[in-house]
Amino acid sequence: MNKLSMKKKLLVALILTFISLLLWGIGKLYIAYNLSHYAGYYVQHMPRKEGTNPELVIILTHLDSIERPSTNKLSYDLDGNGAVLLDKSLVLAYGTDFLLWNSTKNENYHFDMTGKFSYYYTNDIDTKNMIHNIKKRRNYFSIKSCPLS
Repeated sequence: MNKLSMKKKLLVALILTFISLLLWGIGKLYIAYNLSHYAGYYVQHMPRKEGTNPELVIILTHLDSIERPSTNKLSYDLDGNGAVLLDKSLVLAYGTDFLLWNSTKNENYHFDMTGKFSYYYTNDIDTKNMIHNIKKRRNYFSIKSCPLS
């Protein structure tokens, strides 16, 4: 009888171990599915500082693992750090910081790692305004260097 109760205990322990591992595996799969499909909702409702944009950071850092919408205008570059392209002219990319680049206007908007706006940059040179600013500077320096009598 002692051997029979020992076999029962061993069988019960194996069954409980199997059920525990099965529930643990189902839980892990459910969490992974839930996070991959509803990540956008969770990011939009998480607490954050004023002026930050964590959606930008999370989407670009996890672009290869989240569900991406398939629209005609959006395309994705998953090589390297990843980028989202809108009509091949507006690029949202992740590198040392986050960059929103408009290739038609040649404008760059840079954001830090929290999604907060850092600075704006453009390569376009407006010669009319540049000449006007140079003339203003010359006048300023000529006034400053004028000796007082």
